[in-house]
Amino acid sequence: MKLDNTSSLDYKYYINYIGIIGNMRFVSAKGEYAVRAMLALSLHSGKNPLQVKWIAQKKSIPLRFLEQVMSALKKKGLVESVRGPHGGYRLTRSPDQIFFGEVLQAVEGPFVSEDLGSNRYGNEKIETIVLKEVWSEINSALTAHLNSISFQDLCHRKKEKEEKEVLMFHI
Repeated sequence: MKLDNTSSLDYKYYINYIGIIGNMRFVSAKGEYAVRAMLALSLHSGKNPLQVKWIAQKKSIPLRFLEQVMSALKKKGLVESVRGPHGGYRLTRSPDQIFFGEVLQAVEGPFVSEDLGSNRYGNEKIETIVLKEVWSEINSALTAHLNSISFQDLCHRKKEKEEKEVLMFHI
């Protein structure tokens, strides 16, 4: 597919940048691990902190990678660490106040780069302006949707699925 003065390779660059080619994923392993860790902490909210080692083992996440993820989440103020023999990590807010999008952005950065198409071809053509507007709309819609899903929502979804699975198992 060609867009006037851009080659199909350039078009794929735009698509690949947000990860839509392939199996429709746009989240790296780091983002997925962050979401899994935050879900574990959300399900455990209000209890003792969880140790990174426990989260890594239960969620099948490489420990060293999870430590980096937790450090990034801590820098963004989503989790806090507790020292001591019963220490670990806990959420800084309740799960209904932490959103899927903010966790992903904490470890992945923005969903769509602000500099897409920025004068890459030497001049600002109308096609480039139109594409920038579309990417901006995509970014806004994606950000709004991901920021509408709280970790409390994810906890409810998980519990509903588990209840259905238990009912199906007993039939």
